Amino acid sequence: MKLRFRRPSPETRRAVCRAALYDDIPDPEERIKEITGHEAALLVNSGSAAILLVASRLEGSILIPDQGGWRGFRRIPPIPGRKTIPLKTERGLISPETLESALEETGASALLVTSFAGYTAEQPIRELGEVCRSHGAILVEDASGSVSDPEGRLCNGRYSDIILASTGSPKTVNAGGGGFVSTSIPGFLERDALVSCLRADPYVRAAVALELESAGVNLRETLRACSYLKKNLEGALHPERRGVNVIIPSEDPRRDARVLRGLVNADGRSIFTACPLYDRVLEDAVAVEVKNLDVRCLTDENLEGLVEIIRGVIPEPS
Repeated sequence: MKLRFRRPSPETRRAVCRAALYDDIPDPEERIKEITGHEAALLVNSGSAAILLVASRLEGSILIPDQGGWRGFRRIPPIPGRKTIPLKTERGLISPETLESALEETGASALLVTSFAGYTAEQPIRELGEVCRSHGAILVEDASGSVSDPEGRLCNGRYSDIILASTGSPKTVNAGGGGFVSTSIPGFLERDALVSCLRADPYVRAAVALELESAGVNLRETLRACSYLKKNLEGALHPERRGVNVIIPSEDPRRDARVLRGLVNADGRSIFTACPLYDRVLEDAVAVEVKNLDVRCLTDENLEGLVEIIRGVIPEPS
């Protein structure tokens, strides 16, 4: 079984080189607005920069999931003085009822959440957006894993007030660097000194412009592969929900992840993450990072082989 790590395409690398010589760089921000449906978009130099920019423009405290988010949710908002409040979840999934209670109790001004809890389970974004709006709060969706959702439920400006994403590797928009913010909130992305510091350079803009066109295929094939693995790996978390990785309970996750890394890799790089981990789930488990793989290697043969290897290392629940 030969697996390949997800990298920017050869066409993207050539475009980056061309950007060093010419000024005919496509406008990725216009394409981002088409995808999200928002009125404004801004390309920045990283996903962390996108969170920093959003946090600096928000007011008040920000709710974040107690697990299944991204570690930057806890580290970055305090930089511009924003307090973060953990929101109780079910293995990363947020209940609209729990969100409503938290907004009433805390008076938080926003919810910051990833499209997929722990990358493995689709959040009910539309319902969360409705709850936020009913309380005058802003829904910020980190769509790093869901740009160009074929179902239109994620990375959709009708449901999320602000959408941000990383476009580094390995991501759905796999440009090797950069990130973006989109919104229809008037003046939110107004150019100022901070925006000038965080804006992406022309090389990143060229890469993102091209990789946006591959995002739909990347996401569709990754979702398909994860659906197959969830159906064939007994005990996988959130088996009925879409996701871009698969998380399997384990009695000894560090050992199991280490053994699996010795059996399977993608160009020498691991696709297994040991939990507990805030970014995935806070219990003993191993995450199979399908999102890190080049979609061209997500063949039925490779997926079948991956299932057999995982079954041989992590016992199925009795």
